[in-house]
Amino acid sequence: MTEIAAPARRPVWWGLVLVIGGWAALGLPMFWALLVVYIGFTGCLLECAAPDPATGFFGLSALAIMIAAPVLAGIALVRRSRAWWIATACLLALILLPLAYGTVIGAF
Repeated sequence: MTEIAAPARRPVWWGLVLVIGGWAALGLPMFWALLVVYIGFTGCLLECAAPDPATGFFGLSALAIMIAAPVLAGIALVRRSRAWWIATACLLALILLPLAYGTVIGAF
């Protein structure tokens, strides 16, 4: 009976570089998502209005996805696992699809 060897892991620092680079690339969108969270939950920026918790939760979920996606990509790079790459691709789709939809309808 032959055994299939698991692929060797890559150095951990490769994953760390990918995570830090991903967070650096997503820094500005993360700032905007944080601003949407603040405005959504408080209703205030320059002037105050009624808070909109749905907008706040949307911004919070977008922020969580943008924080988690580079981490999953770093884990996938180090472990060489297809499952981690699929999870990363799903999170990236959750980031890119709303942006593409907003661009198509002219919201951005």
